[in-house]
Amino acid sequence: MHLFSFLWQIVFLCQGFMFCHNEIISKEEIFKNVLSLLSTEEDFLSHDAMNAFLSILEKRVHCFGVSCGKCLTFDDFTQLTRHNLSEASRIESEDFFNLTAGLVFYLSNPSQACLAIKNKEWNYETTAFVQSLVGEDSLEDHFILPPNKLEDLLLAIEKNYLPVDTDKSCVSAADLHDESLSSSGSTSTDILRLFGNIIFFVLRGDCIHVHKLPGPVYFLDYIFDHYKNESENMTLTGLSELMSDLKLGAETQREDGHADDHDGHETNRALHNGSWDAKCFNPEEILMIYNIDNSTGVSRSQFAHLSPALIQQILSKSCELLTSSQQDPGLVTSWETYVYASIANLIICLCALFGIMVLTCSSCSTVYQYLIQFCISLAVGSLTGDAILHLIPQFLGVHGEHSGEEEGNQDEHSKEYIWKLLVVLVGIYLFFVMETLFSIIIRPHQHSEGENNTNHCDHGTVLQNYHNEKKSKSSSSTSQADLMEKDDLESNQQTCNTKTREQQLLPYMITIGDGIHNFADGLALGAAFSLSWKSGLATSLAVLCHELPHELGDFAVLMHCGLTVKRAILLNFGSALTSFIGLYIALSVSVNQAAQEWIFTITTGLFLYVALADMLPSMMHKDHKRPWLLLFLHNCGLWTGWGILLLLSVFEENITV
Repeated sequence: MHLFSFLWQIVFLCQGFMFCHNEIISKEEIFKNVLSLLSTEEDFLSHDAMNAFLSILEKRVHCFGVSCGKCLTFDDFTQLTRHNLSEASRIESEDFFNLTAGLVFYLSNPSQACLAIKNKEWNYETTAFVQSLVGEDSLEDHFILPPNKLEDLLLAIEKNYLPVDTDKSCVSAADLHDESLSSSGSTSTDILRLFGNIIFFVLRGDCIHVHKLPGPVYFLDYIFDHYKNESENMTLTGLSELMSDLKLGAETQREDGHADDHDGHETNRALHNGSWDAKCFNPEEILMIYNIDNSTGVSRSQFAHLSPALIQQILSKSCELLTSSQQDPGLVTSWETYVYASIANLIICLCALFGIMVLTCSSCSTVYQYLIQFCISLAVGSLTGDAILHLIPQFLGVHGEHSGEEEGNQDEHSKEYIWKLLVVLVGIYLFFVMETLFSIIIRPHQHSEGENNTNHCDHGTVLQNYHNEKKSKSSSSTSQADLMEKDDLESNQQTCNTKTREQQLLPYMITIGDGIHNFADGLALGAAFSLSWKSGLATSLAVLCHELPHELGDFAVLMHCGLTVKRAILLNFGSALTSFIGLYIALSVSVNQAAQEWIFTITTGLFLYVALADMLPSMMHKDHKRPWLLLFLHNCGLWTGWGILLLLSVFEENITV
């Protein structure tokens, strides 16, 4: 019994609220609802009721920042009807629905509607408004109103609409469609019923909810409107333009034989996927795969059918690799990468050996020391510049994000990270200069002649000791001063060699350590050249600048250990060969982008450690008779290295060969 009573209550509530069912509401019912809302007992709208109607309607309209909405009068309705309403002083149901189109036009665009009313063109503008809604090509009394058109109309009304009751469930396009329009097709009666429902909900102050997402057919409509020709189908030309915009499609097969490089371990997988994972298909091949005739073009259903092929091409990035290799002048072929990297590594090794030969033949130690100090500062600048300005952006994925088409608009924004990283280098420089100046100013007050040693075994000191030792050995007579100088040389070297003086394996330990260091340099070169020749150039400069003083320092230590020049050069050259091993390992592994990024990460740590922990201290703790000249050379070296790497980072995309 209670259940029966409860069901009757639900039925009663559903009769009271139109949202409880999706049945189409008649025009007579809508008009009765309007009369009930205005609290009139007549079955028509009197002059007073119509004024109240217009007053409520104007309160619902608000134009932000613009005076609008206060333009409707009872007499203006004569523009929309065929007879004079002022004489009748009443509006029947039929008259009301003849006015609804103009009223909805007013709600959707109050400013334009008021202008049309003022110019006596309300009826003309209302007709144009209805045609834009249902389509000009629609039959006079039969059409289908697209859901997106109804949502666009509600969205336009919502922009200038002030609802009263926002607590209730809002009116949606689906509600209006179900209560006003027939699913099989609409007529003029249906569209007037739709307008009448909109007017009633606005008078009642209901909130309007617009689903601001397009319907599923929107995407196909957009694509076909953009690429179709005179016909309804997408032609081969249109499909080619679409694939070109998606950076898909290949004019010719790839020349690097990428698909044939994995014949061994890819054979089994090729049996079920045809080894198509790396294939970039052109538009003609796509149409052939789906048996679509070129002459007829692609219909909407066929396009939906072939869309997975386009998605697969995007996911596989096959065409992206081909396009980038064709457009980016910094990318070179596989064999060119090996040739350029090998030549660069060979030049670095030969430059170090050339410096060693000059060291053995040079008698002007002062000039040579200045040159070495400049090289050390240049190495610090190039190592830190390459690590911070080039390598860090590479493995973080912020290097070279913009494409060629967007370069004009986004170049300044895309280079913003360079200027932020440059501030890091400026911070290093400021603290270096500050500590150096303090050292120069305080040195005369804190150091005596016998306190020139530091706890850092630097390459410059070793080279100076080597030259002084050569001079002392070539002297025909040894004075007391020479003996004291030799004692000073031995005390200078004691810091570096105290722990290993008794070990005869010291030269080989130095060679092994140098070989590991060169191996890491080779890895860095290989990863850089596998990315582009411009990246390889930047890393080659950094490696060359720090290898020259490093190799000279190792050579001087080997000579001090008692080795002959020939044997020291041989060990030095042997350790340099390990860089080729690291180079070719990196070139073969760096095809994988993840491996390439990890190599860049390790290289960054290596470069920063060598520059800041090994070479920068030898610049800061260098006692010299001309400290200001030394500071000038250090500044020249630092800014030369940073300047070159900064230019490479900023203008890398514009450098071509």
